[in-house]
Parts: sequence; C-alpha cells; structure tokens
Amino acid sequence: MIVMQPVLDYWDSDGFDLWPVAEVDPYLPLHGRLTPAEVGTAVMRIVAFNDLDPEPPWRPGGPPVTCPTVPARSPPPSPTP
Repeated sequence: MIVMQPVLDYWDSDGFDLWPVAEVDPYLPLHGRLTPAEVGTAVMRIVAFNDLDPEPPWRPGGPPVTCPTVPARSPPPSPTP
C-alpha cells in the first residue's frame, strides 16, 4: 500500500524571529498534531514561497529586465494578422 504524506521543504530559518519556528530536517510533515513551533515553521515556509517578484522577466514594449536568478528572455512574438 502506498501512503502519501504532505510535507514542506525546509531550510535554515536564518535569523527569522517574527514568531517561534521549529528546527526540522529536511522536510516538515504536515499533520493534525503539529506543535505551535511547527505551525510557525509551516507558515514561515509558505510565506517564503510566496515572496516572489511579480514582475515578469520581460516588459511588453520595453527592454528586458534582468534578474540574477532568471535569465533574460525575449518577449513573445506578436501574433500575425
């Protein structure tokens, strides 16, 4: 029987001090009996995953925007009439 368990990928909190977090390694299994510090870790990870720049790597009609982690891309071709 295959059993699936939802987990969050975890890496060092690096001085995070807004609320208590647990030190887990390397994954935090999600279940109904998390400690308050584990819940804090889960929220911290979810917030970190959502901390992305919403700016696309290119601007329509403008020059490409470069990012150190995302290579610059050309805008998509214009549709032909």
